[in-house]
Amino acid sequence: MAGGTVTLVEELIGRLPEDYHIRLWDCEFTKEGRERYLKVFIDRTDGEYVSTDDCEKVSVFLSDELDKLDPIAENYYLMVSSPGLDRELKKPWHYEASLGKEVEVSLYGPLEGEYEGLDLRSFGIRNFTGILTSFVQDGSDYRVGFDTVIDLKKKNRKPGARISPQALKEISIELSLKDISKVNLAVIFD
Repeated sequence: MAGGTVTLVEELIGRLPEDYHIRLWDCEFTKEGRERYLKVFIDRTDGEYVSTDDCEKVSVFLSDELDKLDPIAENYYLMVSSPGLDRELKKPWHYEASLGKEVEVSLYGPLEGEYEGLDLRSFGIRNFTGILTSFVQDGSDYRVGFDTVIDLKKKNRKPGARISPQALKEISIELSLKDISKVNLAVIFD
């Protein structure tokens, strides 16, 4: 049922008037304790931030449409919100729309491979921040490219010690999407 509900919400969001400038970022139909939640995350197509008015318009629209169709047998709560500044990238178009942006990456295992003579596995990097540089389909998988910085002396540095610029190395890496646990947009404060 969850998959069918998500597909239906995708179709309904596609019926929103164009002047709403709203697209579906993600949708989840979940059970938390005894309650069911239909969580709808929306984004704007015009580059503006999602407002509470946007969420209210979409919530009223979806509520009316879902009441007419009555596709969900159980009681549930409808929640419409922005995916947030630190939104998770889940779908191919999320990655494509985020090219050139700073992201936070979590891996299933330590970063592997060699880069300019460095054995990356020896650094034990499972999480890093970098710029999303590429996203390409490779057969049934996707390859994701990042520019990041690694600390060559981290494993020998005492907590609180100053970091010398010479200890930092800029690298470009490409990973299989299958090796990535999670990618979120990084929140940058200027």
